[in-house]
Amino acid sequence: MRFAALYSHQFGKRMVANLLNEPGHCRACGPVCDGCKYDMYSLVDSLVAVEELPKPEELPPFVDEPEDHLPELPPVDVLVAIGLHPDLLVALSEVYEIKALIVPVEEPDWIDPWIEEKLREVCEENSVELTVARPGCDLEPSGPVTEAFCDAGMIGRPKLFMKVEDGVVIDVHVVRSAPCGCTWFVAKRLVGVDADPEEVKATVSEAHHSYPCTASMEVDKHVGDTLLHVAGRLHIEAALRALEEATDTDA
Repeated sequence: MRFAALYSHQFGKRMVANLLNEPGHCRACGPVCDGCKYDMYSLVDSLVAVEELPKPEELPPFVDEPEDHLPELPPVDVLVAIGLHPDLLVALSEVYEIKALIVPVEEPDWIDPWIEEKLREVCEENSVELTVARPGCDLEPSGPVTEAFCDAGMIGRPKLFMKVEDGVVIDVHVVRSAPCGCTWFVAKRLVGVDADPEEVKATVSEAHHSYPCTASMEVDKHVGDTLLHVAGRLHIEAALRALEEATDTDA
């Protein structure tokens, strides 16, 4: 599995750092970090290239020759594109030899309905799996290549496994994390919390905001809510589902 990432937003750095998972990269817990995610996975050996591109506002509104603004890349299985100029985004499956394209959307204006429709058409023409996630933590693989990549990096829509004892959450395992890594922080914060749905919801909400989440507070018409709220809701749903499935060993 070979992958590359092109980004024009800080979320790109955060996602790549989470995928590489090198010890010390996550500082969310500060001095009490116990390295919970290290040695669990790493895509260091799969990374081919990471390139930061100009922000959309630094380029002309319409880019006639997008390839002139894109770096050279060898063939890869998966290309992650974050916050790119729309014309550059649409050109990716034509310029590069790729099998899958993942486009996390942290701000509504990153990709409008017309651009998304055009992107899907071009990817289909080039037999490229396309996954657009609004926001990034709503990532659901669109095909086998994307699914293999997400499994290797333990990313996608958040999923947790929880253990409860005497009415208290005693352990939380991350099955799948948001691409930015926030789910690992949420899991740590849940340990020691009363196994009560309202307590769990409140803890997840506080942890999600503290990480902090980079999703926009602007309403995305595609989802009918702000992407920040969607991200928070996905984590709350994951925690409540894990709580419901957990068995209190001393109940």
